[in-house]
Amino acid sequence: MKTLSFLFFTFLLLNKIYSQGNLQFNQVKLVSAIETVPAGKVWKVTNFLPTPNGNYQAIIQPGLAEYLININGVAVNLGRRAFFNTNYSHQMAEVRHTGDIWLAAGTTLAVYQNIAHLSVIEFNIVP
Repeated sequence: MKTLSFLFFTFLLLNKIYSQGNLQFNQVKLVSAIETVPAGKVWKVTNFLPTPNGNYQAIIQPGLAEYLININGVAVNLGRRAFFNTNYSHQMAEVRHTGDIWLAAGTTLAVYQNIAHLSVIEFNIVP
């Protein structure tokens, strides 16, 4: 019984030591310019809305467009789209980032290449 009590107490203590707070939903945002995650908040980037068809910019090679965002001044690739020809018609294939991106307070976020808006969920950090 003492062992079980000790393990339970240890679990509670470790949970308090490493816990940074609970997350509470605050709002859903569409980010289209440079924004900074406010203090006491975290952002979850869940998806992106590409620029309208015909407005893609190829940055690697003709016929290949990448979806890029900017996190703290670093370009992050969320996916790419390949085309049969260089006038960006006849879509061939598209590869997209499949995971969420979590950003801490103070992190800057901006759309960069071939993205019109980012879908972001903002959470409050509640102690």
